[in-house]
Amino acid sequence: MALSLPPALQHRDFRSFFYGSIVTTAGSQFTTVAMAWQMYDLTNSAAYLALLGLTRAAPQMGLALLGGVFADSLDRRRFMIAMQLMQAVASVLLTALAFTGAMTPLALIIANLVFAVGGALETPSRQAVVANLVPRVDFTSAVALNNAGRNAAPSVGSSLAGGLLAFAGPGWCYLVDLVSWFPMVGVLAAIRSSMQGERRSSISLGAVGEGISFVRSQPVVLSFMVLDFGATFFGTAQSLLPIYAKDILGVGPAGLGLLFAAPSVGQVVTGFAMASTRRIRRAGRWVLIGVAMYGACICAFAVSHVFWFSLVMLAGTGIGNGISAVLRSTSNNLLTPDDLRGRVAAVNSVFTGGGPQLGQFEAGIVAQFFGATVSALSGGVGVLVLVAAIALVPAVRRFDLTAAIEAIERAPEPDAAPPRT
Repeated sequence: MALSLPPALQHRDFRSFFYGSIVTTAGSQFTTVAMAWQMYDLTNSAAYLALLGLTRAAPQMGLALLGGVFADSLDRRRFMIAMQLMQAVASVLLTALAFTGAMTPLALIIANLVFAVGGALETPSRQAVVANLVPRVDFTSAVALNNAGRNAAPSVGSSLAGGLLAFAGPGWCYLVDLVSWFPMVGVLAAIRSSMQGERRSSISLGAVGEGISFVRSQPVVLSFMVLDFGATFFGTAQSLLPIYAKDILGVGPAGLGLLFAAPSVGQVVTGFAMASTRRIRRAGRWVLIGVAMYGACICAFAVSHVFWFSLVMLAGTGIGNGISAVLRSTSNNLLTPDDLRGRVAAVNSVFTGGGPQLGQFEAGIVAQFFGATVSALSGGVGVLVLVAAIALVPAVRRFDLTAAIEAIERAPEPDAAPPRT
């Protein structure tokens, strides 16, 4: 019997977008691993690793809302292509500096800032277009696949990047990232479906306010965003991984690549397991369970001195985060009208993007003064406390995604669904 594709992959444009995103995301991970290792190698300072997180977080939180306005007012296709090319320029500079031996901590920070600006402005458009590439009934499948792909790519990319970094050096990692930007440019140019509805907003402060007001009026959406921000702020251990690889576990750059990859492996398994799912009941409870699992695994990782157990616990964080991420993203998008989707995605990206990056800064500073183990362990405990607090919100505990989807399906489609090909 022939295996059938998950529902979302039966649509040509989403299929192209999905594979293009995997290539670009995998390439970016080569730069993430190389930059973290090079920064720690140049400075031997957890504070400088924290600074990388801060320079990612500041644009993410400061420019995401502007990116949301752009997503709802500009041509999403052209805008995303422009952001891809802007980030490719930063990859060119990193490649040149690495191969000439001229890399400095300041150069790494400036390049990191360029990636952060491009990502902050593009992310709302990237999130918003998914709903335009599949019909509503296949949206949960699309979100699950997107989540799996977004994490399969770092998993593969991190593992390969660690090996390439160990045997060939950071310059080749940056070169791989440079090449990876261009397949997505081609995909965006080739997609046939419209990437947004007929209605477009103006570029104004009022347009930003409309997105914020909508989020405030939706207790489930707002609670999920707060939960995501807090969990990633307290529980992000990414900036500590070079310290664990070099000083605690003693596994070097190749082991660092595996540590970076492990959470993605967990999210990939979860994403593909959920990719064929169209109906999920009691989503609110499953979101809470997923984040609680994430926090518990962070605590176990924090005190581990055994490499294989550390990898298992990091994979566990990916499974927990994967469950909650798919359900949160599906809920947020389906509860949001298309003409507000970019701005709501922007508000969401302030939480989802700002949390991990500020979390890296917080984890690095705590590690600088109290050590990496205390930093990671206190973060995991903070996640568990946050889950307990959000669980007190009745609307979250009772939220049923299946009922929400059925109510939306009874409403007319605003745009024709993409054809199956």
